Amino acid sequence: MARIKDVAALAGVNRSTVSRIINGEGKFKDETKKKVEQAMAELNYRPSAIARSLATSSSNMMGLLVTYYTGGFFGAMMEQVQNEMDTHSKFLITAQGHHSKEGERDAVERFHALRCDGYILHSRHLSDEDLCELARQHPPFVLLDRVVPTLEERCIGFNHHKASTMAVEHLLSQNHTLIGCITGPLWRENSLQRKQGYLDTMLKAGFEVNESWCEEGNYSSRSGYEATHKLLERHPELTAIFSCSEEMTVGVMQYLHERELRVPEDISIASFDSVDRCKELYPPVTSVCFPISDMAQSAVQVLIDLLDNKVTESNSEFSPELVIGKADRYLS
Repeated sequence: MARIKDVAALAGVNRSTVSRIINGEGKFKDETKKKVEQAMAELNYRPSAIARSLATSSSNMMGLLVTYYTGGFFGAMMEQVQNEMDTHSKFLITAQGHHSKEGERDAVERFHALRCDGYILHSRHLSDEDLCELARQHPPFVLLDRVVPTLEERCIGFNHHKASTMAVEHLLSQNHTLIGCITGPLWRENSLQRKQGYLDTMLKAGFEVNESWCEEGNYSSRSGYEATHKLLERHPELTAIFSCSEEMTVGVMQYLHERELRVPEDISIASFDSVDRCKELYPPVTSVCFPISDMAQSAVQVLIDLLDNKVTESNSEFSPELVIGKADRYLS
């Protein structure tokens, strides 16, 4: 295996010159840089990432914390972050939070031990106080789909309340008034915002809604299936369901199919969607787009700007977009 001294000997320069050219330090004649690059190619020399890290005080590694690896939502997020990191020649290390504060804290400590230059955190269990303390101690990080007071410049947010409002207003515009809601896990702030958007929109339209019209899920298709069963057992008169995630909507559709309830002839559906899953259902379901890929792209740019001490110009708050499907029925 070729070493830096071999490159220097072949190029006819000293080892410090090779090292500084590799690390982008100093100015050199084009002829000198070309000799070093040709020598590296001829010897198939690959600079040690560890050595470069020690020389430049930068590991070129970034950390990404996610809740878990499964599901289209997290797959889209990780893919977009990876693609963006590739454009900046950064290595990406991912870790799961394992649904706990301890898991998320361990993941961040792992990033720190590996000398990651910065992190993107999709944190659900660390408190605002934990994150503010982290901001004082560790390298820069960006929060994805979360806004923490005093850390707004490093937060990429989404208006979950407005998204729910748009979905429910669409069902109301179809003359539906008996609308049930399948929420996400209500210990999560974003799930509460989605539920509150449903409640506020129904109340504004003049319809009193009690808790029996809502059923809590956990964003899995199985929970959507079970929640639909419970909702329709309590309220068989429902003409529409608002599902707060695309995975739960898959479960909703499965339950309705098994009970031979037609969509939209017997019941209409509106949903959140982050990966175009609702377009793939039959019939396609009207949804509010949760642009996690665009948000992930923006998060990487904010992080790069933080590392470069630049004022970011990336979008820090994203708004929903209503995508009309064919699973709609206008009630006369």
